Amino acid sequence: MSSRVAIHNPTGQLVAEHPTVVKLGRVGWAAKGVVYTLAGALAATVLFASLGWSTPATQEASPTGAIKTIAGSAGGALLLWVLGAAMLLYAAWRIVSALMPGGHDAEATLKRIGYAVSAVIYTTFALTAFTLARSSPAARNSGSNNGNAKVTNLTARLMDHGGGRLLIGVVAVIVIGAGLYRLVKGLRQDVEDELDLSGMSPQRIRWTRRLGAVGEVGRGVAIGLIGIFFLRAAITFDPQEATGLDGALRRLTTDWWGLLVVGAVAVGFIAYGLFCLATFTRRRLQSP
Repeated sequence: MSSRVAIHNPTGQLVAEHPTVVKLGRVGWAAKGVVYTLAGALAATVLFASLGWSTPATQEASPTGAIKTIAGSAGGALLLWVLGAAMLLYAAWRIVSALMPGGHDAEATLKRIGYAVSAVIYTTFALTAFTLARSSPAARNSGSNNGNAKVTNLTARLMDHGGGRLLIGVVAVIVIGAGLYRLVKGLRQDVEDELDLSGMSPQRIRWTRRLGAVGEVGRGVAIGLIGIFFLRAAITFDPQEATGLDGALRRLTTDWWGLLVVGAVAVGFIAYGLFCLATFTRRRLQSP
């Protein structure tokens, strides 16, 4: 019987043999929830400041800005070490997910690529946290290393080379496609991947799905925004058009419809963060 399980359910075999992998990975999901909740709160401050309800936000409205916010809090260095380690655990979860035995069709391949990209992104977040943790309190609060400027400068360097403009355009289309994928997942309430909802009450399942759906819509809008500004940079051949999420949100606050978009991102990020925090104990490894 065990040999059958090994053959027909390699994922189940891996989990049974290495339960610690799942437990550690769940810590990473919780950390992801903290980062997104804070990022959503920062996006909300951009909205409130544009409406005159609060002073202008000094921190970037993005996951990186959320990490910098933690750096400026009491006990920031220790929290950053813990958060960075948890982000690495999440990145490891994504690497394991990408390498899991499973399908080999186009959808499975795209999922594996997505998992690998996610691992790279959260490893970068972890390194940011570790760098800030090693810095002095003054350096952590200096507001240097602006993410928007980094994106603009990188775009400018790429455009200085032959084919750089085309590369930026291709990246823009891919990013916009990723945003649309997240948006559609949210609208369909397709948020139960890697979740074990057994034993939950129907009401809790319903609200969990709603949180996840709102979160995916917000993430889709945010990702799509970044892609749109990259595309504008490629079309106009102006690297100043490219910016990070924070820069994109701040540029949109000049129009009423832009304020709605910023609000959607803020609500979506907070919802997704709460979704991760509410479900991290029910996360399971799943083959692509």
